[in-house]
Amino acid sequence: MEKAIRNTSILLAIILISFTFSSNEASADKAACDAFLYISNNSLFEINVTIDGFPSGNLLVGKSKTYTVSLANDAGKRIKVKVDYQDPDYIDPKSINYVTKEKLECGKSDSVFVSFSK
Repeated sequence: MEKAIRNTSILLAIILISFTFSSNEASADKAACDAFLYISNNSLFEINVTIDGFPSGNLLVGKSKTYTVSLANDAGKRIKVKVDYQDPDYIDPKSINYVTKEKLECGKSDSVFVSFSK
């Protein structure tokens, strides 16, 4: 009986130590990562920015901002940027769609320069 208790306790200790010191880095290889998108508003109007369907705020005239884009499963992706602006001659806002030049990958960046006038 004592041998069974001793063997069970040793086995339990080994299992607990292996779980305590095990590495979770294998799941980190499949995690999402970040890429960066620089958007500059060189137009005459304030713009509202939407990146991949998610509203990302507005950008004032002559201002620039760097946005962080999350990429799932470390896969490269072309980022779609939609820019809405309020034209004083029209009631409804106008929009322009942009797509990045190349696929963004982890840690990479690309830029979009918005410039329109009347």
